[in-house]
Amino acid sequence: MNKINIIIKREYFTRVKKKSFIVMTFVVPILFLALVFIPAILSQKALTVSKVLVVDQTLVEKNGVKSSLFLNKFKNNDELTFVYGYDIKKAQDDLIKKEYDAVLELVKTNDNPPIKGFLYYGENELSLVSQQAIQNQLTDIFKNHILTYDYGMSEKDLAWFNDPKIGFYSKNILSGEDSNKGVQTVLSVILGFIIYMFVFMFSSQVMRSISEEKMNRIVEVLVSSIKPIQLLMGKIVAIALVGLTQLLLWGVFFAIMIFSLQGIYPDAFNSSKNENITITQKVPASASFNEAIAENSEINKIIQQVFSINYGLVLSTFLFYFLAGYFLYAALFGAVGALVDVDTDVQQFTLPITIPLIIAMVCFPLIINSPSGGVAFWLSIIPLTSPMVMMMRIPFGVPAWELILSMAVMIIFIAFCVYIAAKIYRTGILMYGKNITYKEVWKWLKYKN
Repeated sequence: MNKINIIIKREYFTRVKKKSFIVMTFVVPILFLALVFIPAILSQKALTVSKVLVVDQTLVEKNGVKSSLFLNKFKNNDELTFVYGYDIKKAQDDLIKKEYDAVLELVKTNDNPPIKGFLYYGENELSLVSQQAIQNQLTDIFKNHILTYDYGMSEKDLAWFNDPKIGFYSKNILSGEDSNKGVQTVLSVILGFIIYMFVFMFSSQVMRSISEEKMNRIVEVLVSSIKPIQLLMGKIVAIALVGLTQLLLWGVFFAIMIFSLQGIYPDAFNSSKNENITITQKVPASASFNEAIAENSEINKIIQQVFSINYGLVLSTFLFYFLAGYFLYAALFGAVGALVDVDTDVQQFTLPITIPLIIAMVCFPLIINSPSGGVAFWLSIIPLTSPMVMMMRIPFGVPAWELILSMAVMIIFIAFCVYIAAKIYRTGILMYGKNITYKEVWKWLKYKN
């Protein structure tokens, strides 16, 4: 045991003192924040307001009074500003002079519906989003005109018809908890991806470390004073500790960030709890009240959903599946590192190992859509995919017996894989210059100790 401790200390301190470890520990959180906030900032910076001249030639006569169907009906937004004109020839000349970014001509036809829109632009065409927004407004204005003049709807009726705001609530009748589907989905994807990334990253470090020592012939010196299995386990445990250290530092970083946000926005984090809603309970609301509190209530609802997650269960299961997934794949990748002495041989042995990880990644949408389905269940029980898939299911709620079964199968399979990896490592670590095949590996596994 003392020799294993020496290997663990050597591997651990060698890695944490590397510049790459220090850089990754501080750079990754910054990159993560940049990935979240920079696209939003750039989208705001890149946002330009386009001025559109509307030339409405659709005169409508009602009770002897002629009126323009689209005059002053388009709504300005962050991307579009509308002005109105009557002469299409002058409008096109002004467009050439760059007084407007686009000209929208609206004409009557004999088609059904009897309206056509023509959008003219000069040097720069409007973005696809802006064009779609114009088309949507055009359709809504025409629809509202029909509902107003042909069906006698008032402005209030139109507002309700276009956006009825029907209350919809989802509640677990067994636990009494409200559904947090949006937050659960985001957390599920994040947890699954983190497990995938870290298991693959740290497991491959074991393979590279073993392969480098084999190619440099350092391993010959090491195995003269320590058993191969002790050397293998020392490397696996040391790199696991490196991974945990990095995760702990990242956890501290994000905890500081959350507490800082809590200090900056105390009202958002101290919002009142949602009232319980029973099956027979009605939810009275008025349009004016909803409009006044809509934005604030949505933010509060999201924050409440975030803090309603059982983070004790999430963190404990994450720690288990991170370590279990790492030990499983570290043993397999460690065996591969002992098999190869040139980089060109790595792919033929790593491909079968990485296929289950790829399957789990490909099934992410299916698991999120149906976290209690058959595919999600079996992938969370099979050890090679369970670390990613089970962590994706945890935020949605998993029966205790499924969690216990998954963990038990995982532990048994890890013990089996470590035993197999040790037999391969013991023989392969001292073999050089030989093209090792799966048939050769099978013979090693049948050797008696």
